Amino acid sequence: MEQSVGQTSSLVEDPPEVEAAAVLDLLRARYGIAAELELLRSERDLNFLALADGGRRLIVKVSNSGDDPAQIEMESAAMRHVATVDPELPIPRIVEAVDGSPEVVLTAADGRRHQVRVMTVMPGAVGDLAVLPDWFAGEFGAVCARLVRAMQGFTHRAADRHLDWDPRLVTTLRPFAQAVPDQARREPLERLLDRFEGLRERTSKLPAFVLHGDVTLSNVLLDAEGISGVIDFGDMHHTARVADLAISLTSLLRDSADLWPAAGRFLDGYQSVLPLEPEEVELIGELVLARCAASVLMSAWRAPLYPDNEEYLTSLVAGSWQVLDEWSAMRPEDLAGRFHRLCGTSRVASVQRPDPTLAQRRSTALGGRLSPLFYREPLQVVRAAGPWVHTADGRRYLDAYNNVPVVGHAHPAVVQAISRQAAVLNLNSRYLHPNAIELAERLTASMPDGLDTCVFVNSGSEANDLAWRMAKVFTARSGAVVADLAYHGVSEATAAWSTNTYPPSARPSHVEVFEAPRGQEGAGVAADRVRAARSALQVKGNDLALTAVDSVFSSAGILTPTDGFMLGLQDETRAAGGLFLADEVQAGFGRGGRNLWRFSDFGLTPDFVTLGKPMGNGHPVAALITRREIAEQFTRIDEFFSTFAGNPVSCVAALTVLDVISENGLVVRSGAIGAQLKAGLQELVPAGVEVRGQGLMVGVDLSSRPGTAPAVAEQLRENGVLVGTTGPGGDVLKIRPPLIWEAEHVGYFLEAFERTALA
Repeated sequence: MEQSVGQTSSLVEDPPEVEAAAVLDLLRARYGIAAELELLRSERDLNFLALADGGRRLIVKVSNSGDDPAQIEMESAAMRHVATVDPELPIPRIVEAVDGSPEVVLTAADGRRHQVRVMTVMPGAVGDLAVLPDWFAGEFGAVCARLVRAMQGFTHRAADRHLDWDPRLVTTLRPFAQAVPDQARREPLERLLDRFEGLRERTSKLPAFVLHGDVTLSNVLLDAEGISGVIDFGDMHHTARVADLAISLTSLLRDSADLWPAAGRFLDGYQSVLPLEPEEVELIGELVLARCAASVLMSAWRAPLYPDNEEYLTSLVAGSWQVLDEWSAMRPEDLAGRFHRLCGTSRVASVQRPDPTLAQRRSTALGGRLSPLFYREPLQVVRAAGPWVHTADGRRYLDAYNNVPVVGHAHPAVVQAISRQAAVLNLNSRYLHPNAIELAERLTASMPDGLDTCVFVNSGSEANDLAWRMAKVFTARSGAVVADLAYHGVSEATAAWSTNTYPPSARPSHVEVFEAPRGQEGAGVAADRVRAARSALQVKGNDLALTAVDSVFSSAGILTPTDGFMLGLQDETRAAGGLFLADEVQAGFGRGGRNLWRFSDFGLTPDFVTLGKPMGNGHPVAALITRREIAEQFTRIDEFFSTFAGNPVSCVAALTVLDVISENGLVVRSGAIGAQLKAGLQELVPAGVEVRGQGLMVGVDLSSRPGTAPAVAEQLRENGVLVGTTGPGGDVLKIRPPLIWEAEHVGYFLEAFERTALA
């Protein structure tokens, strides 16, 4: 019911004038209840505590005759709704009349008609009359959020109403600024009201529901166990969620000696139930100030009208001025920034703007050339979704390079799973939790027989490093064989295997290499290369413990070996007494387009399988899969534990990635889309340029045109596509997009490629 400022009828109508005897008669006649009554405090209504037979305690609420009956009906309906949705929330329950009515009408001696409700009594002391314990602010925030969550989905025709103390509408109270008793405060208050112009419009696009609207210290009860009751649904209306939050937070702050710690504890509790949107957080401070200003203005208006109730009507003024004095002195952007930091939304909001200082700051802080950036003009990335990456200058790029977001950037299911689990529990794997166990079971079930043991780590480097430790123990040897131009990690052990990162002269004596496969080389060639590498190890006093193979030979230029070649590597390693490792960190999770694991394409049965990069779609999680006998021999002399490995959040990310791949048929799609991409490229490249690869791991070999690949990668970036380079001399374009690519993305890529100098 929309009304003009100062004319909300329940505010100008006198409270009910009803004798206790009339209320007792109504209880007996309509509810069949005999009771004694005790008058309770109230501003606009008439409330009684009814002590009924048998010790039953009830509240009898005689509403102001100015209240809309539809709004009272809405309150009762909302209370029943909340009790159904969240039965554990401590709110009163409506006691129906004998005929089943939730409300009855009482006509007073002065002829006014009042809606009467009877409801259960909530235990505890009223918050604004109690000394608030340290735990209160956090629990208060959580209860406020629980009530909001319980109200979602509730609607009622009476919810669209004007409330003078709605912080979004505070500027409608401007006429009462000149009635503020302290003349020195009037002009600053007028300026502050100017600041609040447009609050309603700024909140209009934010989450909004029919909400309680008055979860304040005067409407919550607490006992030694916590918050024991939330009462008085009389100010319900449809409003922005953040405005409802601000009403509750303001009530707490008025009673707090130190505003920011209290606000922080409240918001921690609130967001433990309902995370806030950054756009909501932006306005919390402004809405708190607006609510405080509304309290001051309402008091200036109403206190002179009801001198007998002046103490109650001015009780919020001092606390409101405390908040106004401290926070209105801050610039709006500084106030919002403080709330963003409290709520964890500051970083996401701040990185959306171009920052020309970032490159130099990064070089200074991160070691300069130690960790170089892509491209001549580095990209300041701000967000990504699906196959697209967005930069601070407003451009978007088709991601054809980053294999970590295997199911697409910021996949909603993965984001949901991570955020929900993080809000509940994240702890190390020394404790029992089903996420790690389910993930291990699913991974081992996808492996060949015998690969029955899963160990979680945080990266592919760690997985390979642990495999190396186990291999040395199991074989009692110390030599490793890897492909020339291989990459397997950054730990001391795996960096030694990463032969593409250092010159042959720097190769450690315990590492030997074999030439990566070219063309249709078969098992015999592979076996000869393993034997030659082993002989070289033996000359240096080592023997073959482990052969490690990235099955797409990515760093060697994205090569596609024959089944025979791969089996030859594996079988000769085993014949020599060594163990065989399939490094699936780049090749795994369906990228090859035939099986979930690339080694399966060749019919291999490795002793170790290492998983990493795409496993959590950007969340750091990795795994080593091995045989139980290898793990058990290792545990006879050592053990393994990593603080973050196998934690519930990491594991739920990986589980969700497996779900998305399975439910969306991404392995098959990778094969089909990869074939389209490869065929399209073959039509565009000039003679002498080879396009190779399988699934969505494609290489364009430009070694016949040395130095061309980096320039083409730069041109593709200018055309809106991100690729990398790899292979000897960096002469191979490396294309490995998310598996969610569809035909339209292939078309976009090929169009961009056709506009390069190469095509």
